Amino acid sequence: MKYFDYKDMKEFYTIAEVCHLFEMEKHDLKHYAQKYDVKPVEDPLGNWGFIKRDVRKLHNILYKEQKGYNNNGKDDRKGRDPWA
Repeated sequence: MKYFDYKDMKEFYTIAEVCHLFEMEKHDLKHYAQKYDVKPVEDPLGNWGFIKRDVRKLHNILYKEQKGYNNNGKDDRKGRDPWA
């Protein structure tokens, strides 16, 4: 999974665009989207895809997963007491 700058992202990506962006097949994207509960939405023109927030979320999870982080896509900071 390559790095890309989140600031330069569009507001909506079709499923095909996300596949191209993530360099993966459609069935792989479907697997990861279901695994991490990221659901595609339909835009006003009838195209199915993901809003920017969800593309960023999924990219972040997959990027960390491929880099060897062992957190199953969850933020390790959750559940820790910041006041301890």
